[in-house]
Formats: sequence, C-alpha cells, structure tokens
Amino acid sequence: MICSTSLRSLSLFAFAWAAAAAAAPALAQAGASGTTGLAGLRPVAAPRVITLDGAFHIAAERSIDLRVARARIEESDANIMRAWSAFLPRVSIGADYTYSFPEQSVLLGDPAQLEQQALLFDSIANITEGGAAQNPDPVAQRAALEQAATLRATAKQLRATELEPIIIQPAHAGSGQVQFSLPLFNARAFPGLGNAYGAGEIARLSLLQAKSAVLWGVARSYHQLAASKQLVNTTREQVDSTSRHLTTSRQRFELGYETQLSVDRATIEMKRAEQQQRQAAGSLRAAKASLGGLLGLVEDYDVEMPPSVAAPDATVSFDQLLQRARDNRVDLRLQKELLTISDRGRQDAWLRFMPSLQLVALGRYTTNVGGLTTQPFTGSVGLQASLPIFDGGQTLAAIKESNAKVSQEVLRTMQLEDTIERELRGTLDDIVLKRDNEMTVREVADLARKTAENAETLYT
Repeated sequence: MICSTSLRSLSLFAFAWAAAAAAAPALAQAGASGTTGLAGLRPVAAPRVITLDGAFHIAAERSIDLRVARARIEESDANIMRAWSAFLPRVSIGADYTYSFPEQSVLLGDPAQLEQQALLFDSIANITEGGAAQNPDPVAQRAALEQAATLRATAKQLRATELEPIIIQPAHAGSGQVQFSLPLFNARAFPGLGNAYGAGEIARLSLLQAKSAVLWGVARSYHQLAASKQLVNTTREQVDSTSRHLTTSRQRFELGYETQLSVDRATIEMKRAEQQQRQAAGSLRAAKASLGGLLGLVEDYDVEMPPSVAAPDATVSFDQLLQRARDNRVDLRLQKELLTISDRGRQDAWLRFMPSLQLVALGRYTTNVGGLTTQPFTGSVGLQASLPIFDGGQTLAAIKESNAKVSQEVLRTMQLEDTIERELRGTLDDIVLKRDNEMTVREVADLARKTAENAETLYT
C-alpha cells in the first residue's frame, strides 16, 4: 500500500486522466482548427520511441519527490553524526582581551615607616658603638663595631628603598583557555543513537516507497497509452469493416436483394465506428499527454507494447503470499520502524532517572601575573556527576506520553496488517474475475471472427 501522499497524487492523476478523456472530442476539434492536436506536446518530425524501462529511467531521474527523498537521506545521515556526538569528546578553545580604566594598583608599605625603621637601626648602631668604646676587650670591641656598621648599612638601604606599586588590575590583560570534556556515562545517549539510525532507515524506506509510487504511476499511464494505441488500431479496422459492409449493402440494394433500411443501418454503423475512432484518437492523445506530464516531456513521442506480466503462481498458498506481503511491503516496514522508535522513546523517558558522568580538563593562560597571580599557566582536571531527583513531574509525564505513543503505533501496525490481508484477498479475487472475463472475451472474439468469415463467404 502506498502512502497517503502518493494516494492523493494518484487520485489527482486519475482525475486528470478522466478530464483529459472527456475533453478528447474538443481536442480533436482544436487539432482541426490549426493547433498541434497533441494535447500540448510539441510536434516533431520523428518522435522517439520510449520503452517501459526507458520511462522508468526518465521518471527516476526527473521526479521531484524522489529528489526530495534523497535529500532527506542526507539529512538523516547528519542526524546520525549529531547523535554520535553524545559519546565523543569535545574540545574548545577560548580567548579574551580586557581593557580596564583606570589601572588598579596597591602600594605595600609606607616611606615614613621606612624612615622610622632606619632611625631605629641608627639608634641601635649608636648604642652599639658607645658600648664598644667602653669595652676593654679588643675582640668584643671589633665585633660590636662590625654589628654597628651592619645596622647603619641596613638603615641606609631602607632610606634608599623605593616602593613600587603592585598592579592588581592592569589596563591591558589577555587570557586564553582550552577545555576538554569526555562523557563517561550518559544512558539517554543510547536510545538517541538508535533513533537516529532508525530515522535513517525510515528515510531510505520512504525513498523506496516514493520510487514505487512514481514507477507505479508511470506503469499505469504507460499501459493505458499502449491500450489506447491498440484501441485506435481496433477502431480503424472497425471503420474499414463497416465501410466494406456499407458498400456491400448498397450493391445488394441496387441488385434488389436488400431494402433501403439495411443500407441506412449500415450507414449508421459506419458513423458509429467513425465516432468511436475519433474518441479513441482523442483518448490516445490524452493518455500520451498524461504520461508526458509524468515524465516531463514536451515533444511528441511513441511507446512500444509493454511486456506481459505473469499471473501469480496458483500453487502458492494464501498464507505464503500473505507472509511475503508482510515481509516486503514497504509501508509495513515503515510502520514497524516507527513502532521501534516509539519504544526507544519510552526507554529514553525511563532513563531520565539515571545519573550522568563526564570528565572535564581545563588549561588556562593569562598575562595578568603582576598581582596575586604569579603563574601564567594553570590547569585543572575534574569529574562532573549529576543525578536527577525531581524535575517537577516532567519525567513522569514523558513516560506516560511515550506509553501512549507506543500503544498508538501498535494499533496502527495491527490495522495495517489487517489492511494488507484484506487487500491481498481482494486482489486474488479480482485476478480470478479478470481471468474469467478474459476467457469470455476470447470466446466472444473467436465467435466474432467465425461470424465475419461466414459473412465474407456468404457475400462472396
């Protein structure tokens, strides 16, 4: 079963087909009034012949729906890459520059205090020298004088010391950092990755479904066009037959073997045959325009007779056909993939209760090393863990919502399986009916052929 979008497209196609068939007499009249008579196609000297496989190839290349479906596959591939990012490390580099006005600095110390300390050292040196002068011991006297000289040198150094301010916030400062983070455990990443791959599979199945819908529409139009060609040939033969019958009736009327009523009946039959021929020609033009619209053709063309399609093997049981349909139907595979994604969504809702853990490493460089910071390079490594306790009921609501979605997809899957079984039974019944109709048509054709032969024998 094709998707709803394809069904709408095919419904529009069927409407266009019916409208074109109804407008066939008008198209024939327009052709007689000077138009091309090709229902919009451009006439060419030698129309090219398109086979059924060639029509499939043209439709596959020019279909907008297929090109959009292929673009969605590329989009799903990008989503898979995004899902993998939950497992892979992340590295970021940052830098900043700051201009501060005015520049902030602090002066550690006081010149007056330094002067007081120098005076203190000078006083102690004076006392030490006075004590050395009264000391009779030459060794002790020398040691006291050296100590006094050291004190005076220290006092001199204190007076010569120039206090420099320490810059706390420089006018120009720059810094840079490198951060590395690695997810160690994130339970919700696993269903997310599975859903990303599931979405990719849905995109590929959607492309296959769109391709099937496009090719089915092309095949339907192609067979209608081929049938219209055969109908045109049949109506042409019918016109020739009724024309010969009218000629024979006129001859027999002149010889006195038939009445004027027989001639009138033969004339009416020929007019009807000519009318059917014009209608068949109009239907042929409409079918050609319809297929040309699907293929994007603007010039006139012709088609070959499509190959015959073999009927299903009668020896295969219904259960085997049903199992084959359930295995190969793209719409059912799409629905089952949607069911799987919904189930992963329920898993993701429950995994919100799980903790997460990641490793974070940070390296930093700064030019502001004149203040309290003395090292331009710093770094840190840490583990970050989080455990959700209560989020206001969002997790419980997500669990309830995911359960409802899973129930919906289960019901849709069951409904689609029942629809497939019903369509298969109806198709098999339709095949049996068409096979019986084919046998009846063949019998009628054989009887008509024998009647025609007997009539020719009788009148000759």
